[in-house]
Amino acid sequence: MKIRAYCRIPQKKTNTIRSKEGSCPALMYDLFNELEGANEIHIAAYLFNNPTYFDFLSSLAKKGCKVKITSLPILGYKDKPLKVEGYTDKVSARQIALEIYNKINVTRNMQLKIFPHLYVWYGALYADGGASYSFHVKAVYAKFPNGINKSIFCSGNFMLTDPYHSDNIIVFEGSSSYEKTFQAFFKDLEKYSISYKEFDKKFKGYKEQFLYSFYKKEINLKKNGFSNCFFTAPFYLYDSLGSNHYAGNRIIELINNAKKRIWICAQHFHDLISFDTERGTIINALYNKFLSKPKTEFRFLKQVPHSSLADKRRAGMAETLFQFVMKAEQRYNKLVHDKFMIIDDTLLVSTANYTSTQFAFGKRKMDYKEGDKKYRKEDNFSEVNGFAILPSCPKTVLKQYENHFDLLWNCGQAIEINL
Repeated sequence: MKIRAYCRIPQKKTNTIRSKEGSCPALMYDLFNELEGANEIHIAAYLFNNPTYFDFLSSLAKKGCKVKITSLPILGYKDKPLKVEGYTDKVSARQIALEIYNKINVTRNMQLKIFPHLYVWYGALYADGGASYSFHVKAVYAKFPNGINKSIFCSGNFMLTDPYHSDNIIVFEGSSSYEKTFQAFFKDLEKYSISYKEFDKKFKGYKEQFLYSFYKKEINLKKNGFSNCFFTAPFYLYDSLGSNHYAGNRIIELINNAKKRIWICAQHFHDLISFDTERGTIINALYNKFLSKPKTEFRFLKQVPHSSLADKRRAGMAETLFQFVMKAEQRYNKLVHDKFMIIDDTLLVSTANYTSTQFAFGKRKMDYKEGDKKYRKEDNFSEVNGFAILPSCPKTVLKQYENHFDLLWNCGQAIEINL
């Protein structure tokens, strides 16, 4: 097995004009190099609207490579016009996504599927009043003629209209254990997703998307086959435990076993409250580690302090605990979009941020209002994400993430709570 990592920080600092190559251009070309020569590519992308990415994939498709992409419905994209390089007029994420979706639909050897799953959790809604889409994963599974295939996680989407930010990719080549997980996930995801060609027929409105439910459609997997690589989804259980609970508990296990250091780098990091009794929380695990091993080196790096968030409570309480109780170092850097942890010599990479909702799972009655009409469904609250754990991580890969952390850390600003 070979493992390769790419960690990139964009050189441009201004976001007045967004890049025509997306939020992290250099990383996108790293991915292209990894995918060159593939004869089959499966992509799960929270958002997919990058013309450069599409052009690359369509060039492979013209050579005979089969490309299957799963992403959100068009309604999942923002409609705010922004200035982007190469466009005379301002464009929105939704506008460009529609153009790309329609191109995929008529390109030979390319197929687009839609994952329309929506959830409602304690009134957490989008600004427009709709429920939230659960699809947050960024993963690629690529097959090659020589039979040595690649399983890839990425922290970002390469969104055309996103601001510049740092991101990373990790590639597992020729790994039977990681590949088994990716194979199963894409098979199940594509089974539960809807062809773009059929989507408008089956889901004529927002109501039909909302009523799409996975309750009693779950696949129950065995934990022992998914120890170091796993996905969360509303259609996954692990030994009857909700997949997001399983993911949260695995991270807590890593923290509990730490002996020397815990470095966390994430866009958002405030898993303070568990919504049920199926798991603890990452913040509580860190506090318990401090109590048992106070000399542990704690370093916490995220995109913005709690004062810049719409919901400031959980992040503010976590920052207060870190500063006044644990005396831990914490900084923020507006470029951070990565999602990884370094625990001793173990590396965890994910497509998920470390927040309470990312690790929540459970059957709920969910309501959606449309005018005077109210619709209700029973469904699993769950976000779709991917996780990879590298125990005794290869030194070259670990060093890349250490250096990436340090570069972002050194350009960051200290988080200080003033009581």
